[in-house]
Order: sequence, then C-alpha cells, then structure tokens
Amino acid sequence: MVRNYLTLLVAFACLITGCEQTSFVPTTDQRSDGTTLFSGEAMTIRYRVIVGAPLSPEDKKHIANAITSSFQMVHSIYDKWNPDSELSQLNKLKKGEQHPLSPELYQLLSITDQVVQLSGGRFDPTIEPIQRLWKEKLRLEKVPSSEEINAVKPFVGWKKIHFTSEMFYKDEEEAALDLGGIAKGHGIDLLTEALLSLGFQNVYVEWGGEIRAHGQHPTGRPWTIYISRLWDEDPTHAIATIHLKDQAIATSGDYLQNQTVKGATYFHIYDPISFQPLQATASSIASASVVANTCALADGLATAAMMFPTKEEATEWFNQLKSEDPSLSLWLVTRRD
Repeated sequence: MVRNYLTLLVAFACLITGCEQTSFVPTTDQRSDGTTLFSGEAMTIRYRVIVGAPLSPEDKKHIANAITSSFQMVHSIYDKWNPDSELSQLNKLKKGEQHPLSPELYQLLSITDQVVQLSGGRFDPTIEPIQRLWKEKLRLEKVPSSEEINAVKPFVGWKKIHFTSEMFYKDEEEAALDLGGIAKGHGIDLLTEALLSLGFQNVYVEWGGEIRAHGQHPTGRPWTIYISRLWDEDPTHAIATIHLKDQAIATSGDYLQNQTVKGATYFHIYDPISFQPLQATASSIASASVVANTCALADGLATAAMMFPTKEEATEWFNQLKSEDPSLSLWLVTRRD
C-alpha cells in the first residue's frame, strides 16, 4: 500500500521561484497499486499527480496536456519571477494607470481578498516592496534602517490596489504584489479541476508539499498523508495522519529559507504588520498546516497563521474561522513541540 508522507522538508518549499522552463512536461509511470503517476518540475519545484486508475495512452496524453497547460497558466499569469507574466505587468503600472484584468487573475485576486479579510490583514501580498528592501539589504549582510523601512511603508497595504472583473489600478507606482503565498495552492486547484473536468474523479495533486485530493485510492482507502514533526520524517512520530477526500492541505514554515545577519536569523516570510521578516523564538510558530476545501484557501490561511506571535493566538484566531466554516482544520508546530 502506497502512502504519501507530507514532510515539512518538502512542504516548506512553498514559494514560486523563477524558472526559464515553460514546458512542464511530465514523465509517466503506471504503478502496480493501480495508480498512474505523472511527475516533473514546474518553476523549480517538483510536482506529482496521481490518478487512481490504469490509463490508456489517450488518457495519459489528455492528462499530460492538462498538467502542462495548468502550469503554463500559473507561469504566464501569476508568477512574479516571469517578467512577462500578467502579474509582472501589473507591478510595473504607474500610479492610477488602469490595466485590463484577465478573468483568471481576477479570480485569484478575489480569493486573495477573502484571505486578507479572514486574516485581519496578516496575509497581504502587497508586502512585496518591504521584501525587496530586506532582501537587498540581507544580500549585503545588512538590515534596513528604520528610515528605509518607513520610506516604503506607504506603498504597502491591500487598500492600495483596486480591481474589478475587468480593470486593475494601484494608488502608488511603487506598490507591487507577490502572490507566492497563495498562487501555488491556486495552481493546484486549477490542475485538479482540469483533471475532474476530463472525467478523472480519483486524483491526488501535489506541488512542493501543497496537496489537493479528490475521490479515493483505487484500493478504496482515502488518500493518506502525514504531517511530520520538525526534523523528524518518521511517520510513526507524526503530528497527525490525515485522510483527504475532496480536500486540500497546505503548509507554511519558517526555517528552510533563512539568513543570519548580525546575530539574528531572518526567514523568507514577511510580516505585513511589523514590516520585518519572521524570526525564530522559543514561542514562535515554526510551521502551520491547514486543511480546507481548496488549496488556495489552505495556502493563504497557513501563511497567515505564521504571522501570529504565539501558537495560542493563532489557535484562537483559527477557532473563530472554524466556527464559521467547520471544514477547516489547523495544525501548528513550535520548536518546543
């Protein structure tokens, strides 16, 4: 019986990064457990698509095409590292300049707006100007001064951008979006829906540790994953065993991408409230895993959960969300767990 282990090592490879590759063509493996595996790399991140059935050559061709076209869409619309993407074009706009918005990007921005509201602004993709400042300074083994941070603060804030189903503009030329905290989950949703539309009802889609599963394994069991403890991939020590059916899970964490400068270790996740990258403390959250009905929602909420100073505060916030949407679940890990 094949089981899929969701390790934090894999799950934290969560930000979309630049890549020259644009074909994303998968390799195919018909497996002895009755599943067919499609695997490859998209935007430097490994993906796996498991279809719970043996497939004909024609089926494999249709699925490979769906995989390729879905990742092409993510690359051409949502990827900030692609200078020709639609998102990159929006980031280059002048103050007040209106730009047509595709239905695909409007859909993701609408989902993002929902997560911004649910998180009380702790999830905010307009943090990009702050990220740029900190990354440039950290590259020089420095940290920004308070004056430098204050200089870019006016460009950050979800209210600085405006969009409708047809048009986008921003209040400040320097305002910019980074959808990396939600776009990968949305890409998984797009691919899953494409496979379902082709008639394949038992599917498992994973991209860099974010997962959405529909239906069940051909043996009749649910798609099963584990959430590992920090630095411990042994499934017998797992925090949780999760059976996904028509659900998604996303994990955000703070420690695989980091840099130490002047005795402080900074991580790749940026707090839109403090205008700083996260730093590890004994009480801070090291990872957050969220189960939701869509991977985009799980992705955004997992990122938002990381912004809380303590596990207790994040749990209180999430319990309020869960009272409105019982399908949500949250697992938090600190360095004390």
